[in-house]
Amino acid sequence: MIHNFWKTLGAPVFTLAPMEDVTDTVFREIVLSISDPKLLRVLFSEFVSTDGLCHAIGGPKVRHRLIINESERKLLKEKKVKIVAQIWGTDPEKFFKAGKLIAEEGQFDGIDINMGCPVKKIVKQGGCSALIAMPDLAKEIILATKEASDLPVSIKTRIGINRLITEQWIPHLLECKPAQITVHGRTQKQQSEGLADWDEIKKAVDLRNELSPDTINHGNGYVNSDEDGLNKVK
Repeated sequence: MIHNFWKTLGAPVFTLAPMEDVTDTVFREIVLSISDPKLLRVLFSEFVSTDGLCHAIGGPKVRHRLIINESERKLLKEKKVKIVAQIWGTDPEKFFKAGKLIAEEGQFDGIDINMGCPVKKIVKQGGCSALIAMPDLAKEIILATKEASDLPVSIKTRIGINRLITEQWIPHLLECKPAQITVHGRTQKQQSEGLADWDEIKKAVDLRNELSPDTINHGNGYVNSDEDGLNKVK
């Protein structure tokens, strides 16, 4: 049975976005220590390569990204905040193996699949936001990760590559019934430039309501404060 914590959080809530070379255990602990647990309810790890995690020699070199130190763990428990491991890659079989490894270690409350990172060296490998152009492979990856454990599987993605395709892309993800989807309101081409398009995020919510009502939606991009975030939720 899937232990889907996303459905128990209530709404609206905030999550700390996963950020490469930023959201390690020290950074998360600092944010957690000064945050309001009524608002900040979920933290994410840095993203971890499934290729690296599953490699006999390379595995130990990437496992530091999944470290949760004792003081952070204590705060997570005290504030009742959940923590999710984010992974990326291109091989469904390795997503399955990585999902099993993460679940067996018992440190994380969920697994998130990165389908949003726009960094060129990652995209050239076919990972993250490149999967927006490969919906069939994206589905295989989601289903393999869901099969690996009883942890809830979520997805972080964008609204297109060079143009807006929210209405074509999001339904492909919803067919797999993920526990949660975070929609970054920018295309791959935009990187982190310009305003996020919250009208497109609203479209993703409408599609969720129609196709997979049990999936939780979160919006991402250009949220300047808790007040601003709550207004965007509305």
